[in-house]
Amino acid sequence: MSSGAAVRLRWRPFRLPMRSRFEAAHGVLADREGVLIELTDAAGRAGVGEASPIPSFGMGTVADVLALLERHGRVLLEQGLPGGALPEAGPGVSSLRCALDVATLDLRGRTEGRPVAALLAEVAPAPWVMANAVIGGGRPAEVAQYGAEAQAAGYGVLKLKVGVGTVAEDIRRVAALRDACPEAIIRLDANGAWDEATAIEAIEGFAPFGIELLEQPVPAAQVEALARIHARAPFTIAADEVVGDRALLDRVLETRAAGLVVLKPMLLGGLTEARAIALRAAACGMSALATTTFDSSIGTAAALHLAASLPPGPAHGLSTGEHLAADVVAHTLVPERGRLGLPPGPGLGVEIDAAALDAVATADWAGVGGA
Repeated sequence: MSSGAAVRLRWRPFRLPMRSRFEAAHGVLADREGVLIELTDAAGRAGVGEASPIPSFGMGTVADVLALLERHGRVLLEQGLPGGALPEAGPGVSSLRCALDVATLDLRGRTEGRPVAALLAEVAPAPWVMANAVIGGGRPAEVAQYGAEAQAAGYGVLKLKVGVGTVAEDIRRVAALRDACPEAIIRLDANGAWDEATAIEAIEGFAPFGIELLEQPVPAAQVEALARIHARAPFTIAADEVVGDRALLDRVLETRAAGLVVLKPMLLGGLTEARAIALRAAACGMSALATTTFDSSIGTAAALHLAASLPPGPAHGLSTGEHLAADVVAHTLVPERGRLGLPPGPGLGVEIDAAALDAVATADWAGVGGA
């Protein structure tokens, strides 16, 4: 069956409360706001995507996404989508590009009877991937308790946010997590919190605790510092926020400034671009992992399909749904025993629940075109 062209584009904003405030170096999340995107073809089939920018990442706001849709929605639909009519960059652009790309792939997958992961890789995708638990800011005892609970739930890989307080405080938190979880794989994420000297100090303090990797120790623009840190660190250094800037990413790849790239579809403009970056990184000897940005289950499903299209490698960041107190689907997509399986069915394999969406929506549906 051939892929059907979208004849309607509509959107609806939502706000998802967090179970508790989540603290990281880039700020505190109390809720997640986003915009649900739906594309419908002439046969009535629908594909969905999610645009959920994080303002503290410089991604803009939901208001920016809605303004882009009002301004460019009709032209986007007339041009066949997904994002040629949008500005090259600007507030809300990357997350809207992501939503349009994901919705287009979801619609194509449903039309062809294939999962999105198979569309990305053109091979049979992995049926499931490993996922890490994620631990935010907190005192050492709180970190240890959450780590122990995550390990008891089946997680073998624990990711701890660092860079929130002092290096000494972070070392105590890492030590507490290692004491509580002696067999776990521990990875850290600084979200670009440190300068080079502080990052080196932190890495030296973390070294005795058997760390798997550290994500983005310095700000994204400091590629040369990232490369120097990578060259001397006793564990893998991962490029994260820097991957969202094309010019900076080129420098990271050219200089081999990290051993791994972190792929956030919401930051990168979708699955198609994220997959292309993974292939470029692999050609430079760098591995890749996929992660969400505390998205709804639509965004989590998208990142999951990206992860399933990648070669076997490190655990992926797909457990953030556990931190949400509500969702736009009936059953939030979360790992079981540290693994997240591809949902059955074509496309993304997840369905919007009307009642769940009504409960978290902040406005009615709007759109252009008609089925």
